[in-house]
Amino acid sequence: MTVGSIDRAGRGRPAVASGGGTPRRMALIRFALRDLRRGIGSFSIVLASLALGVTAMAGIGALDAAVVAGQTRDARALLGGDLELATTGRPLPDAALQDLVARADAVSAVVDLRAMARLSPEDAAARAAATPPATDAPSAPEPPAGMAGTANDRALVQVLAVDAAYPLVGRMQADPPLAGPPAQALGDDGLLVEAALLARLRLQPGDRLMLGDAAFRIVGTLTAQPDQGGFGFALGPRVVMSKAGLARAGLDAPGTISRHMTRAVLPAGTDAGRVVAALEAAHPEESWRARTLDRANPGLAGFVDRLATHLELVALAALAIGGIGVAGAARAHLEARARTIAVLKALALGPRAVFFTYVVQMLVVALVGVAIGVACGATVPWIAASFADGLLPTPILPALYTLPLARAALIGLGVAIAFTAPALGRAAGVRPGDLLRAAVVPLGARTGRMGLVAGGLAGLVVVALVIAGAADPALAAIAMASIALALGVFRLASAGIAALARRVRVPGRPALRLGVAGLRRPGAPTAEIAAALGAGLMVLTALALVQDNLTRLIGESLPERAPQYFFLDIQPDQVADFDAMAVAAVGPANVARMPTLRGRIRGLNGQPVIEADVAEDERWAVRGEIGMSWSATAPEGTVLTAGQWWPADYSGPPLVSIDGDLATGMGAGVGDSIDILVLGRTITAEIANLRRIDWLDLSLNFVMVLSPGALAGAPATHIATIAGDPAAAEALMVRTTDRFPNVSAVTVGDAVKQAGLIIQGVAGAVRITAFAVLAAGALVLAAAVLAAQSKRRFDAVMMKVVGASRATIATGLAIEFLIVALVVGLIGAAGGTLAAAAITHWLLKIDFVFSAGPVLLSLTAGIGLALAVGLAAVAGALAVPPARILRERAGL
Repeated sequence: MTVGSIDRAGRGRPAVASGGGTPRRMALIRFALRDLRRGIGSFSIVLASLALGVTAMAGIGALDAAVVAGQTRDARALLGGDLELATTGRPLPDAALQDLVARADAVSAVVDLRAMARLSPEDAAARAAATPPATDAPSAPEPPAGMAGTANDRALVQVLAVDAAYPLVGRMQADPPLAGPPAQALGDDGLLVEAALLARLRLQPGDRLMLGDAAFRIVGTLTAQPDQGGFGFALGPRVVMSKAGLARAGLDAPGTISRHMTRAVLPAGTDAGRVVAALEAAHPEESWRARTLDRANPGLAGFVDRLATHLELVALAALAIGGIGVAGAARAHLEARARTIAVLKALALGPRAVFFTYVVQMLVVALVGVAIGVACGATVPWIAASFADGLLPTPILPALYTLPLARAALIGLGVAIAFTAPALGRAAGVRPGDLLRAAVVPLGARTGRMGLVAGGLAGLVVVALVIAGAADPALAAIAMASIALALGVFRLASAGIAALARRVRVPGRPALRLGVAGLRRPGAPTAEIAAALGAGLMVLTALALVQDNLTRLIGESLPERAPQYFFLDIQPDQVADFDAMAVAAVGPANVARMPTLRGRIRGLNGQPVIEADVAEDERWAVRGEIGMSWSATAPEGTVLTAGQWWPADYSGPPLVSIDGDLATGMGAGVGDSIDILVLGRTITAEIANLRRIDWLDLSLNFVMVLSPGALAGAPATHIATIAGDPAAAEALMVRTTDRFPNVSAVTVGDAVKQAGLIIQGVAGAVRITAFAVLAAGALVLAAAVLAAQSKRRFDAVMMKVVGASRATIATGLAIEFLIVALVVGLIGAAGGTLAAAAITHWLLKIDFVFSAGPVLLSLTAGIGLALAVGLAAVAGALAVPPARILRERAGL
């Protein structure tokens, strides 16, 4: 490459160094691109590691956007209209309903509740008679008195009762299709049921099914429901009936835990938010939860955003590890170009021009890696849509989402610049003589001002982009600080290893001396190996321990502590009989029962709670109605953190006991007053004490428990838990649901199983991202080895020349990698354990239990990976003939 020209007088004229402006920059760019052709192969692994991190970030962002787009496109169908007002245990008051009707084009009201579906006694008996017992099975015992069937004859279902106007938007699909609107087609004795219920109870269309006090005919199978965004976590299959059928079954008694959802289609151009505000102003004593099109499915949206944030932070860790590889490759590339840079500087090319020239090269490499990553990440919505079809209540809408892809691209470029700027600054700042000696002694100049400024600005851009796009900016900031701290720790660890290796004198055993000496030799890739391997192991260990704790909780600890059944909607006149049956079945120690109703927190110390600064984690308690109870004595297992429980015979002004986390989030404490809206009546209670509640043991507890007289006369139902012998609890469930058809029995095992399935799905996504981190670490290890391969070959040749055997050389290099892997692996395992403990305690709010298995597995995988890369380096270093290496060094 000609970097200058000769004038007519024979003097050298440095064309690229003279003058300024665009021609000079174009000459530098042309030189940079031509020079890069010779060294682009050394960046292949770096391109892969950079592309991997960008793929993860772009794919997660694009998938999040695809879910949001699917919700936005189908918002009216998901919501069932333009506006929804939801109340618990009672329909929307008549005055508010009439006000809404006057403002809307159409209104529909539906009821959502849980119930026990069961075979009629006649059908259960006929089925038992038609099923002969197995010849080798023992004869089944006679059912206890009062039992008309078994647990196999009944199932918990989620009932949707619809009116004549339902659905306002969309269409309910069934097999066979309904002949008209659902309420009309079903009448007062028809049901649509999901296929899962038919399979569980071995039924088919045309069969009968008992719900509450009445028998119904199964009209068909429910295949699709238009308003999926309006319903939360379901513990049983969906059953659809008309409101006339609900009245016939007698399931919606006063106080029943049911959701009444009133939907409206508004005139074109009407602002749903203003309608909600007008209704709330006109009916200040009423309580409901309002949803509009921008919050068609807030639960799913919040879950997806939080999951995307967590996965994106793991992907950022992978990208940071890739940045380490980019930095190592940039340093090796610049050291290989030391003579070229020295010549350019001898021809009067200034530091800025050198910096600009090699920035162009690094940008080209980074742009290629980022482009590959963005292209791969852009396909994730299409892949997810093909695998997740039907798993979410909202569709994934595949498309090319430019904003998250552009954000991922900018973050990738920022990481690449931030990690390469120091090496560029050192190359631009050293003198030509130092550069010529770089073939033997690595560049040792300090990072110049240009490198510091460029790297710092790029880092700030990355931080701003990550925080601005995160659902939880505080968590994103903490995570980035943790990543930076971890990389700094591993950098110090590598320096400590090298310093210790300089001080240690290993007697005998040439292979061991060779391995220790390799740790302190100039240009050793110890820093890159330590950062890549340590960070990868730390992330992998943390995720493995978190998953192990969740698996232990769902699979072992929770079932051991949890009761067998929850019984819901026990009416006041059924309490005495239920208690007698429960105590006789499992004993008084295994029975817990409390009254319950719904209310809404409206004020704190005389001020509207909406004006209070409530923590985001606790805002759910002030956005709508919550369950509450009352009791003269503290519930079993109560742990008070502040205040005292009221006397058992207390009869004064209302007092309330509140969950300590909620009180902290609201900024409330003992002695403060709280306004609670219950059935149109406002109760002002003084906070008497705060409690620490362990929700994970599934014991009977409430966020708010009031003193006994506070809710006297309120129409409440009771909820009970049953523990003890599983067979006795199951027999009680059968007796109770036969005697009290309105009572629903929730099998805790089913709830735990549903939670386990959700956790498994989330864990799968986390594992994929964790493997991306480990893969990035492996690529960086390979890049570090390749960057130092020429020096390793020369060292191996010189050792062979002085008489070292192949076995000695191979063992020495393997020992070098093993020492680094052991040290940083232990540090990474310790850091991952601390991170897992913080995640489980602060984010998941569960007790952390250390398990050596995941840690040892991660540590073994990391050490094995390091040894595999080290052995590959050994093989490459020993495979080249010595004469060839000596000729290359001699310039022959």
